[in-house]
Amino acid sequence: MQPDFIKDIPEAKPVKIFLPMLNTDRRHREFCIFQKTSSPRFNLLFKSGTLPIDTIDVKQPCIINLDLAGRSVSLESMIQRIVNGQLLEMIASKTVSHEQMREYFRIDYTMPIMACFRIPDGIETPERYWMISGTTIDISGCGLLVIFNEKPPADKLVKLKFSLPDELPNPISLLASPIRVTEVEKNRYVVAYYFEEINDDDRDRIIGQCLITQRHQLRLKVQVVKGS
Repeated sequence: MQPDFIKDIPEAKPVKIFLPMLNTDRRHREFCIFQKTSSPRFNLLFKSGTLPIDTIDVKQPCIINLDLAGRSVSLESMIQRIVNGQLLEMIASKTVSHEQMREYFRIDYTMPIMACFRIPDGIETPERYWMISGTTIDISGCGLLVIFNEKPPADKLVKLKFSLPDELPNPISLLASPIRVTEVEKNRYVVAYYFEEINDDDRDRIIGQCLITQRHQLRLKVQVVKGS
């Protein structure tokens, strides 16, 4: 962890936290206020009644997301103590920049996905729409890996649409650019996409799903090791 990272966070800065919950892989997202103490320790202050104190899993790390000098940074921290049901005393263990998030939060995850973009035919003719369906291989808060049965464009911004198995029924729609297109076998193409335009709520939903899946995979790994 960067030694002066906590000192660089402004006092009373609003941040988002993904809280691990008991008896579930889902994370509870909440907004709170950062308070400085003594690095790497800090406090988080919550609005009265918003902190689900009886169901927080204090043995698991929390993920705190904030914007610092124009950079999106995630902070992995442990809860040291819950005070008066409204304040968390925390200690930071790891920082992750926006650039690192693709690797840090990347998890194996398969789901149907649609990619589409407009093809301009000319000034006098209307635009045509290209659309292709595929399956994700992995996903993160910054991008994903998809496999298609036909070759997609390698140099165009595309719209990706997919649904997550969370509480919100509405699908996620975002703009992404291809980083690389690889033909792995005949009529099978693997494409790495980077999210260019995505709203904060949708990114939070993706990160939350990554954390759920990551925790489930780690628990499964422990069960396999114990059973071997």
